[in-house]
Amino acid sequence: MKKVSFIVFFLMCGIYVFGSDKSWNPNPDSVTHQIDSVAAHPADSAVQKAMRLNTVTVTASNMVHYADRDVVRITREMRKQAANTAQLLGAIPGIDCDYSDNSLSYYGSKNIIILVDSLRKPADYIKELHHLRFDRVEIVPNPDGIYSGYDVLINLHTKEDYEGFESNLSNYMRVLPSDGNGKGKNLTRDNASVSFDYTRNKWNFTGMYRTNFNHGELDRITRQRVYHVNRLQETALPSSLTDGSRFQSHRAYVAVDHQFNRQHSISLSYNYIQSRDRQYGWDDVERLWLDGGKRDTLGEQREAVNDGYRHTLGMYYRGNTRAWNYVYDFNYTYNVWETDDVLRQSTGYLSEHYFRNRMNYVWSQMTANRRFFDNRFYISFGYSLTWKDYRQRNRLGAELLNENSFLRNRLWTWMSYRFENGTQLTFSASAENVRNKTRSFKDNNMVYGVSSTMFHRWSDWLWMRVNYWFDVSYPTLEQVTSYGYFTDSLTFREGNPRLETNKIQRGRIWLNFFNSVDLQVGGHYSPDMFSTVSSVKEGLRPGGSYGPFVAYAPQNVLYKEWWASIAIKKKVGDFTLSGFLKYQDMVGKFNEYRNRNNGFSGNAQARYYNTRRRLTMSLGYYYNRFYGVSAQGWNTRDMDYFSFVLSKNMLKQRLRLTFQYTLPVFFTGSKYTEYSHSAAQTLERVSYISKTNANALSLTVAYRFMRGKSVRKYDREMQGEI
Repeated sequence: MKKVSFIVFFLMCGIYVFGSDKSWNPNPDSVTHQIDSVAAHPADSAVQKAMRLNTVTVTASNMVHYADRDVVRITREMRKQAANTAQLLGAIPGIDCDYSDNSLSYYGSKNIIILVDSLRKPADYIKELHHLRFDRVEIVPNPDGIYSGYDVLINLHTKEDYEGFESNLSNYMRVLPSDGNGKGKNLTRDNASVSFDYTRNKWNFTGMYRTNFNHGELDRITRQRVYHVNRLQETALPSSLTDGSRFQSHRAYVAVDHQFNRQHSISLSYNYIQSRDRQYGWDDVERLWLDGGKRDTLGEQREAVNDGYRHTLGMYYRGNTRAWNYVYDFNYTYNVWETDDVLRQSTGYLSEHYFRNRMNYVWSQMTANRRFFDNRFYISFGYSLTWKDYRQRNRLGAELLNENSFLRNRLWTWMSYRFENGTQLTFSASAENVRNKTRSFKDNNMVYGVSSTMFHRWSDWLWMRVNYWFDVSYPTLEQVTSYGYFTDSLTFREGNPRLETNKIQRGRIWLNFFNSVDLQVGGHYSPDMFSTVSSVKEGLRPGGSYGPFVAYAPQNVLYKEWWASIAIKKKVGDFTLSGFLKYQDMVGKFNEYRNRNNGFSGNAQARYYNTRRRLTMSLGYYYNRFYGVSAQGWNTRDMDYFSFVLSKNMLKQRLRLTFQYTLPVFFTGSKYTEYSHSAAQTLERVSYISKTNANALSLTVAYRFMRGKSVRKYDREMQGEI
């Protein structure tokens, strides 16, 4: 690990030392922006916080920095090397694009939400669009409100004078020539989509259909579990253990946006998703009773299926007066899913559980905002309502097993002030009433929070951003259900209706040098993180015997983390060089249990673009190490690889062919390790995953039908926000 970390760090230093700075001098007047078709998320998030500011001049950059976000003006240089919006976003510092499948990462994280004109639309549809329609991008790290679970929000803004038609067809396939994905399962993934977008006068129509498929099996696994409740040790025989999965989904989306006049607009959308996820496995288990030395062997078959569909309706209204801007958003979701949990053993033991789950979800919001003091001071405030209603039934007998509901009422305000020297300060505060109701339990509590950010430019080559965030998250149906059941003869799973709201505090200091080097240090503190905890209980077990067993239930646990990272991105002629290195240290604690996990992750990449031939080639090394921790255990995924990508645009950028090959060169063991320990049980599991990636081949074929021009005859300006 030290060797790999040193290599990555050395590559990153080399990128900065030997790279020449290629940057642009923007038109200072272009830094004053408006957001046109505005915000489908709470106003304390990035887009709603935005304001029209006095002109700010930034030397040698097309990016303007604020306390809570960055605004990027799209340049001709950025467009020249990008065939679609995903590749365009990949040219922004901190964002990397995988040309093989359009996937994006932000400083190593793939937890990204993408909006168009502040409205949420399918990310796969957005990433395949031609970038001609957009003129600027907002990058909002750690957004608040409804998007608070994401690491970054990306908001693309359509040109005010754009109109046209665009349709995209694409197909992505990934294959493994060997049996690393399971025998006969050489096709590991197949994703296909078709979309259209038509903009004319005051109307915009959007439609998309997408299907995703992936499957695989893993047979290089070791697993051992010790049940302390009866001193039983179970060891899976390596030659027999196989875990597999199969996932398929279908998604359809339609939307229409209409602008009545300069002051009023409305957007309507409908989204349908149907998916089926099947996890299965079988193995031979050697059982050893540690006290008596008795041994035997049994066979097991496991299957877990999640099959469901979801309908979502959205309505977004925007308006303004000469002084005030206002927004009303409404979302309704109806979600139904069926779950199967089955275990069969050669002894004749059978555990079967079949559930039918239903959720009604409503989210509604009203916001208002305006500017004062020559646009230097900005204030926004609003009210949001969130309601969830769950029902869980036995699918075979229709017996009602669980019902619970959540009702949340939230008031908030957000303020920003920019000083003469360009320093910007922001402050937000919120108060939320949370009501939780089940058949046996009621809870009513208040949650208060404050957040603050500061941005300051020390010089033309150095700026700093300091952030403090307070946020909350809420449990799911499975975590708060009052129903419990045995998954095997010694394991019982249940929910916890008394789970408290998870309160999250995060902070970060961010330094940027020469618009190329980013140094960040941050922390995360959650005293009420949701985590599954095992304990010893006694009662009637399957088969009629009375005795101790292992009980799993979610609890509120303490979670702490600090991290530091360095990222470098430089353009050197026709080459773009980038590197990223991150260190994490995390702790989980519950009562007497405490666990810790830490380590490095990172990547280094060189990309070459030939303008004349519209050809892109890239070679990258990826040290994808994932770390997780809980109160009673930890998990680490070790995987590193080299990847070569070749992408060719043809027929005036209408046809794109992309090929990717993963080189079978590894410096780590490429394995996934899980460990947990409590008074009830100890579990150790190692999955060897190198074969799931070595020699992988992927091919993307995408074709675009397009007619677009800048002839819009009306002003799309709605709110004077930036």
